[in-house]
Amino acid sequence: MDNALGSLLIVSLVLLAVVASGLLAIYSWTRIDHPVSESYGLLMAADSLWAGGYLLMILGAGGLLMEFGLFIKGLFSGLAGVAWLLFVSEYTGDSEWIPRWVWWLLTAEAVLFGLLVGVNPGGLAITSVLVGEFGLFTFAVETAGPIVVGQLLFATVLLGASFFFLGRFILQTQNVFRYQALIILGIGIAVYISVVLFVSGVQIHPLVDPTPILFNIQALGVGWALYRYDFLKLAPVVVTRFFREMNDPVLIMNSEFVIADYNEAADELVDGLETEVPIGEIDDTDFSRTLRKHVDTDGSEEFTTLVTDGGQRQTYDIEQTKVTDQFEITQGYVVVLRDVTDRKRRERRLRNQNERLAEFADIVSHDLRNPLSTATGWTELTTRRLATDDPDLDEITDGLQRVSTAHSRMDELIEVLLTMAREGQTVDDPEAVSLQSVATEAWSTANTDDLELVVRSDLTIEADPARLKSVFENLFRNANDHAGATTVFVATVETGFVVEDDGRGIGADDRESLFEFGYSTDEEGTGIGLAVVKRICEAHGWEIQATASTYGGMRFEISDVGTAEESAEP
Repeated sequence: MDNALGSLLIVSLVLLAVVASGLLAIYSWTRIDHPVSESYGLLMAADSLWAGGYLLMILGAGGLLMEFGLFIKGLFSGLAGVAWLLFVSEYTGDSEWIPRWVWWLLTAEAVLFGLLVGVNPGGLAITSVLVGEFGLFTFAVETAGPIVVGQLLFATVLLGASFFFLGRFILQTQNVFRYQALIILGIGIAVYISVVLFVSGVQIHPLVDPTPILFNIQALGVGWALYRYDFLKLAPVVVTRFFREMNDPVLIMNSEFVIADYNEAADELVDGLETEVPIGEIDDTDFSRTLRKHVDTDGSEEFTTLVTDGGQRQTYDIEQTKVTDQFEITQGYVVVLRDVTDRKRRERRLRNQNERLAEFADIVSHDLRNPLSTATGWTELTTRRLATDDPDLDEITDGLQRVSTAHSRMDELIEVLLTMAREGQTVDDPEAVSLQSVATEAWSTANTDDLELVVRSDLTIEADPARLKSVFENLFRNANDHAGATTVFVATVETGFVVEDDGRGIGADDRESLFEFGYSTDEEGTGIGLAVVKRICEAHGWEIQATASTYGGMRFEISDVGTAEESAEP
């Protein structure tokens, strides 16, 4: 390439950098309302004016215009470094922790550097300016003095900080904007290496300073990475925090149900999550099956998992949003898991309260009305007998005895109603209690005859001690009076604890009725004990289930039990 064509190419590139960067600055400020776009606009303006200063040096042909261009070039080269750091910090979200005064200080330093270049005291900024003909134009290139060298070192620090921000951002994000950030980082490093080579003496021509062109190429490349796919319509830092800081588990899948991204909360909840892995191949098969069913049916599914630290089941509502392109073709899914455990617990308590009200109404309308009707009938009959001329004292005594028996039955039912109402009240202020201590204490007062107790638990739970003791007493008495057991076992399970025995058990068809008021397998049983146990469990927010024991008898499993360690967590 001859000198004429080479010089024309250099001047054209400088002019293109001035115009393109200036237009991008205007576009960023006027067309897009976004902090990252605003800081990018500042970078473009600084780069444009930096290149404009170099263009004035070329057009000035060694005169006063060249000296003015040298001042503009020095001033905006310093401001370009500050603008680059501002842009990167806005992009990665690091600008939030950088005080505003830092930016004012950096700007003041850049302005001071520009003034020192313009004044050039004692030749400390520019030791000399080499002016010469190169092709069609007169070019000028300055030799750096101590002040400019110091500024280059300072700019290296700013660039290093920006590379650190970008590198950390790339490591923290999963896939979203990772490639975009890699492009920005790669362009920045490439331009920095080129500038270092130029300052070190590796030059395309002794009269040509390529740094304004290189930095404008860098800025234009960054603009392509930002605007090519309208990435700034969804800010990178917002998306990153959406995944990194959102409490709800979130994951993104493509249209083939391959995991594209997920946040830390999802990683902690769902076992085996990995990017680029189909959802059906993760370790947590229950979750993958539930999620696929939800997506396929577009329904409202719930996912229940076991949180082993607290020993409680957590229930999540699955919410999905389809990601479609401009042709309304589904390209993927955003899945958010909303923790609805507390809401479900409140719903269960409300449902239980409604069931208790219905049960109380049934007792009042049926069980209590029967003895009341009996007492009324015998009272009327006895009254008529007393009104006769020769009343039979034996009949009158029998009638009064029947009235007394009916009243006793009514008194028993009223006491049962009071007990069930009292035990069914929600436990609002539970205490940390030892399962082993309460079980042992209940055993000593439960009248268990020759039964043996084996406690295999050192768990500390949150409960009302008196009502928890009542649970154990009723379960122990049930094993002694109805099960024909020899040993009762109390043990810890993942979701709470169990009480089981080695007795004869009960058929599966009858287990659902065990907790109903008045149900008993013994003719002499009241059918109250297990009903009270269920009410106490519901008052704590627990669930109780009757199943077959591994020892051959009955197994009562109490789940959703909160531990003292869990309650102590902030």
